Amino acid sequence: MSRPVGAAGLALIKKWEGCRLKAYKAIPTEKYWTIGYGHYGPDVTEGMVITQAQADALLQADCQRFADAVDNPAYCPLTTQLNDNQRDALISFTFNCGEANLRTLCRNRSLPEIAEAMELYNRAGGTAMIGLTRRRAAERALFETPVEKEEETVVTYKHLKDIPEKFRPIIEQLMDAHIIQGDGSDPDGNEDVINLTHEQVRTLVFAYRGGAFDRCLMFQGMEPAVPR
Repeated sequence: MSRPVGAAGLALIKKWEGCRLKAYKAIPTEKYWTIGYGHYGPDVTEGMVITQAQADALLQADCQRFADAVDNPAYCPLTTQLNDNQRDALISFTFNCGEANLRTLCRNRSLPEIAEAMELYNRAGGTAMIGLTRRRAAERALFETPVEKEEETVVTYKHLKDIPEKFRPIIEQLMDAHIIQGDGSDPDGNEDVINLTHEQVRTLVFAYRGGAFDRCLMFQGMEPAVPR
């Protein structure tokens, strides 16, 4: 798992996705329902209602999936050259357009060419949409915004035992459910190298408390974080 989406990217996604706490279908013919900040899939059912905390947790989990794609050279060959704003802009783009379009966008393009090409992805059913046009423009603007260099200390926890006690039981439960996996260096898992940053730990705990991992936990025969 790579690092979470930045504050700028999260704010951009929230602005353009909007939040609805009751399941809906933007297009009646869609296979699945949508809820929260554009969370779409078989886990969303007709009539489903969630809390704001659950919507925020689902958003964090969804953003992590797309952040992992942006950080993957198979999708974005220039990923190691991205600054924080460029990365956040591409996470927002991928959240909206999907991993396949991220791969197409970044294939054989320089960073300036990627920024310019983003605005081509503004169509639905072959028709240019004003909402998509404005979102692509906002993502390009973020992509082209310089980042001020700041020195910061990144705290990383190598092993489970290194994680602060108030967070450790939740991370241990996620490891037991195989949602987080170590490097396999310790047969018992206690000394596996996990290398989670403090920010990643906070994001995982936040998502857990909001119920984002409940289906995985119950599949493993474990109690969900949010009682059903």
